[in-house]
Amino acid sequence: MIPVFKPSIKRKEMDALLSTLVSDYKEAENNNNDLLKALAGYLKFEPGALLRDYSTAIHVALNAFGLGAGSKVLISALSPSSYIKEFEKLSITAVYADVDISTGCINSEELERLKDSGIDGVVLYSPVGISPDYSLFSDLDVPVILDITTTIGCSISDEEDSWAPDVIILRMELQDIITSGEGVAIFAGNKKILSALRRVITDLPGTAFLLNMHAAMGLIQLDSLEHFIERRREIADVFEKSLLKGHHKSFYPSSDIIRNYPSFFVVLNSPFKEIIRYARKNGIMVELAFTDTAMAIDPKLSEQCPNANSLHLRTAVFPLYPGLGSRNTLTIARLLSTLP
Repeated sequence: MIPVFKPSIKRKEMDALLSTLVSDYKEAENNNNDLLKALAGYLKFEPGALLRDYSTAIHVALNAFGLGAGSKVLISALSPSSYIKEFEKLSITAVYADVDISTGCINSEELERLKDSGIDGVVLYSPVGISPDYSLFSDLDVPVILDITTTIGCSISDEEDSWAPDVIILRMELQDIITSGEGVAIFAGNKKILSALRRVITDLPGTAFLLNMHAAMGLIQLDSLEHFIERRREIADVFEKSLLKGHHKSFYPSSDIIRNYPSFFVVLNSPFKEIIRYARKNGIMVELAFTDTAMAIDPKLSEQCPNANSLHLRTAVFPLYPGLGSRNTLTIARLLSTLP
């Protein structure tokens, strides 16, 4: 069976991990900082920290702005549930925004309606690798947390010189575009915010930070990042052409922008159980896409965010990763063109 997710880890990443394990600590202790500086240079943001888990990074970002009891934060209904769980811990009220049915990003009309409702912050997350229109957020006078887990490499485009988010989060788990085996990187949009981040980071226990061996893997991954991203786009081009032969749809940016493909997402016009049976019969694993989102854990959102609810119920995720291979790529492409 072709799995839905498979990390792009090769021999050189494992060699880097093992070398770190067997090295003297003093030789390996700079790996963590090296990866952080390399990522910061690539992304052109201020280096914050490399942490071991996603929830800790979200906690740091929220606390850096003093967001807590009584605060209201705008967030897409298709954002990861980890954000909502951290909101609950800090007694933050989530102000949910519906999404654009074609991109999965916060709906611009929703943003206009909600941004004057007394919000104290915004979380931007792109569930399918399509960056939102950053110009919509350039005039906000509240902190913006940008999660670039699915959009690294295309997270800031023409607006790069005129707008920057306040805090940037990059998850690097096994299923992500860049992986260090586990962990997450957090950055600041400027030096003033970096100071606020570091005040929170200083209070974290030593166990909160990414291990050196994972940082060593991440450094190797970063060297191959452009290749990984381009390979994903090449495979997606084949898949999208195949999908056009049937009656199902994918996600497409509203303008001619470069996007990423963390996986291949299909908005189904047939029952998911029928699709999953057909895919498994052909040796391909398929999953529902948005099972770990705010939408999935809060049933009240079904009426409040109808577009997100529709996508939550009808979107399947198919395998797409650099190591898929030409044979598996063609197998999936044939399947996509003949989906019931």
